[in-house]
Amino acid sequence: MEEKQFQMSIAGSEEKYARELFRQYYESVQGIAPPAVDAREFGVGSWSKKIAARHLEFRTEADLKQYLVANPPFYISYSTAYYEFPDRRPMKKKNWLGADLIFEFDADHTDVPCIRDGEHSTNWICPKCMHAVKQETIKLIEDFLVPDFGLSKEEILVNFSGQRGYHIHARSEEIRAMNGWARREIADYITGKGLDPGKYFFEQAVPGSRLKKLVGPKPSEKGWGGRIARGVARAIQEKKLEDMGIEKRVANKAYKDEEMILSRIEAGNWDAVKIPHKTEFWSRIIEANKPQQSREIDQAVSFDVSRLIRLPDSLHGSTGLIAKKVGGVSDLDGFDPLTDAVAFGDSPVSVKCSHVPKTYLKGNVFGPFKNEEVELPEYAALFLLCKRVAKLWRK
Repeated sequence: MEEKQFQMSIAGSEEKYARELFRQYYESVQGIAPPAVDAREFGVGSWSKKIAARHLEFRTEADLKQYLVANPPFYISYSTAYYEFPDRRPMKKKNWLGADLIFEFDADHTDVPCIRDGEHSTNWICPKCMHAVKQETIKLIEDFLVPDFGLSKEEILVNFSGQRGYHIHARSEEIRAMNGWARREIADYITGKGLDPGKYFFEQAVPGSRLKKLVGPKPSEKGWGGRIARGVARAIQEKKLEDMGIEKRVANKAYKDEEMILSRIEAGNWDAVKIPHKTEFWSRIIEANKPQQSREIDQAVSFDVSRLIRLPDSLHGSTGLIAKKVGGVSDLDGFDPLTDAVAFGDSPVSVKCSHVPKTYLKGNVFGPFKNEEVELPEYAALFLLCKRVAKLWRK
């Protein structure tokens, strides 16, 4: 059968096939409603559009589940905000009551080797990029949200986005009441925007002498001071001072005196640390020690306190994977989205692939394929259908 005839013969059947699988999933899933479901706005998407309708309201989890089974969407999102009247429009009529704090991390906005080295495009995923984005997620929680903002790990929930990364949900009464400007301050702090490293350093008189020594942060300190100290120490230990803008001659001397310099940094004595190009150096230290957030983080934590985000444990229409609840940060380390977020079974499905790079799911590797007819387990076939790189094939 020629390609044109093939496409015409099954036009629309991929969507019908996927929708039926989505319906089966929503029949079986439990506990899918977010906290305070009756105070949330919902948005749903079609096969071709991630948000085709919004301003939906569900009073109970039973109402939400009934809708998902009767009208299985390919995407469903809910508001980070709480409203008195979630279904009203325009937005000001909803009566905003507060909002959760959400952070997003995506592999395509993280410096990962598989994308950087051309192993696959930004639209694909593999174990390497999924591991890298997980590490950035852990960094945000363990290096910033818990120690710097005093959030308890019980107030932080993580879920896989269903596609290329993770969503971090922070919930507390204090967070809920924060306005957009306060959230922007959090974003600026985490990204180091406007940070002046010089404020952590000062000259101190040496007792019994006219000399002064440069005193700075210790690695054990909290906040950006300790983070800067740890970053400098790490750059010395890993022989990466040149990557931070330090001349090779100066870097080599620091490596030679590594033990002495590190011991002094540990004590907060920075006299032995020679930094010729301070502005460039500090900028790179800050960049290396902040989480690599997606470009949406400013919007997520600042002025847009009414945004919609993927509903945890729902299916993602671009992959067929679950936007699975991981739990807390302690659960994240052992979570593998390419296995744990797979919703469907091994029933064989025949598909015709266009251009498919290596695909990693449930510990198996499929492809690469190029204009091939193949038989795949249902979970892999659905993934490729949702990625729009395969079509159902009838022999």
